Amino acid sequence: MKVALFLVSIAFALIVLSSEGHAQTTVEEYNYVTKGYKVQIESGLDMKKGYKFEDIHTISIKYSDGGTDRGSRETEFKALYRDGQLKPAAILCIYTRTETGLKDYICIPQFTSSRELWDMTLSKISSIEAESGPALMWSLAKLSAYYSMK
Repeated sequence: MKVALFLVSIAFALIVLSSEGHAQTTVEEYNYVTKGYKVQIESGLDMKKGYKFEDIHTISIKYSDGGTDRGSRETEFKALYRDGQLKPAAILCIYTRTETGLKDYICIPQFTSSRELWDMTLSKISSIEAESGPALMWSLAKLSAYYSMK
């Protein structure tokens, strides 16, 4: 149920993002968002040639259990743009658990992207703990609202 609601949220976000309609996320872009960006940041490398990131927003949700602090979940969104394009090629979602330091890099491909890329995104989302579903869903709802205002 939680995964289904989460996927509906992603679908809504991508419908809003796909207003340009012709752009598709490539496998190379997907790999850059999910793996290459992390290496770039950790190694202090330059931005991938022909692209730029634009910060969208960061959301932090605190978790507690009976007054006991259980850390927070932070979701940071960045739009990956190809040079000269007005719509993002993909959205990077950096999901962090502050108490453990766990950090996942999730690619939200363009709506018209291949089934293969969408299946990889589903696999990544499905591997994230069930407890984090509400934080991710809420963050994606905010992302949808952000793009609906553009």
